[in-house]
Amino acid sequence: MKLLIADEIDTAGMKNLPLHRYQIKSKFGISNSEIINSYKDYDVLVIRSIRKIDRSFLEKVSFKIIATCSKGTDHIDTEYSKKKGITILNADDSNNISAAEHTLELILAIEKKILLSDSLVRRGKFGFYDFERNELYGKKIGIIGFGKVGSRVGNLCRAFGMNVVANDTDKNVKNKNTNFIFKSLNYILKNCDIISIHIPLSKNNFHFISKEKLKLLNANSVFLNTSRGDVVDEKHLLKMLQQKRIKFAGLDVFSNEPLINKGFAALNNVVLTNHIAGKTLQSRRKISENIFNQIKIETENW
Repeated sequence: MKLLIADEIDTAGMKNLPLHRYQIKSKFGISNSEIINSYKDYDVLVIRSIRKIDRSFLEKVSFKIIATCSKGTDHIDTEYSKKKGITILNADDSNNISAAEHTLELILAIEKKILLSDSLVRRGKFGFYDFERNELYGKKIGIIGFGKVGSRVGNLCRAFGMNVVANDTDKNVKNKNTNFIFKSLNYILKNCDIISIHIPLSKNNFHFISKEKLKLLNANSVFLNTSRGDVVDEKHLLKMLQQKRIKFAGLDVFSNEPLINKGFAALNNVVLTNHIAGKTLQSRRKISENIFNQIKIETENW
């Protein structure tokens, strides 16, 4: 079997493959056009979420499996892949801890003003304390999407003594988390001190947090997004931050990565990170082991 690794990944999981059965080629950063020209007859393609796999690409290749080293699959035309008989593999359970911890890091950075304090110390203003800092204890956080990441965020927040309110459209999620209070989306947006988004991007979830929903936020609220940029009406969120209609935001994901809206960089009421919530040394290794184990299982009977 021919396997192409097109993006830079942790290859720890390859140790579990019966390597004598595979012809493996690593071409980190190779373009889609080069894949089409030189590797379209390969059986398995391994990528990351930074790579766009659309119908025009899929029409010109003959991969049987496309494995993405990510939780999400919104960068792949999964509908056409299914029609063409291409199996899509993703690492659903491997970066939940990293993503949840990153959400807490954003909350702490915002409420404790970590970045501002760091800049003051670097500028020799050690004795300047004239800026607001807050405890997390007692704050109400609303978590929209209470799956594997969202529920872990909820448990971490409880450890800080926060009041956790959850929202999810899946009844099974509610049944698994009976020790948490579930409220409507509108309730969370109107009443919570902190709102954190943990939903996948799909056609139904595009701008799930719409302009109208964003208007429900109160002026003292903190808004967090570590899921996907397009689940939120980003342009209106930027406008609200510029006009101080919400207090702060913590954003790890954006609508047009890596060419994000420059308006965010001009603000002092937002903490920005470069889509790294689920990317740590530990999660990269777990993702690799997860993906290559799935490839092994899928190809055992070939």
